[in-house]
Amino acid sequence: MNIVPLPIPSSSGGAPPWEALRRRLLERADALDRSGDPAGAATLRQMVESWWNEQQAWDEALREALMANHEINNALVGVSGNVQLLMMSPVGQQPGVRERLQVILRETERVERASRNLGETKAQLGLSPARTFGGGVHGGYASKSG
Repeated sequence: MNIVPLPIPSSSGGAPPWEALRRRLLERADALDRSGDPAGAATLRQMVESWWNEQQAWDEALREALMANHEINNALVGVSGNVQLLMMSPVGQQPGVRERLQVILRETERVERASRNLGETKAQLGLSPARTFGGGVHGGYASKSG
């Protein structure tokens, strides 16, 4: 199964759409104030700020959940590197062992693709910039390039 990154439409220059919604709602509260409805303006501001606090907590929880891609990549580098070392050893040259090690490498590639998609989704949501690792997990112990 190929996982496709989630397209996030944005009309606000890359900022999450809920930021524009908050701004528009607060502008509406200001308009209510100017039109002589301070009670309505205060109620709207209170509702917006309550929602905004909940949204910020949700954003942080999502950011933390999506950080799993970084931890997954770190673990995959170790698994992949050790499998590659085993494949070069005499034990890794044995036919039955070699095929099993190749299966492990293929599966780490699959997990790495899914992890990369998590990172791209996180960036598209405006939660953090995308980070890439040079050569993926199979390029050995790669350093961060971005």
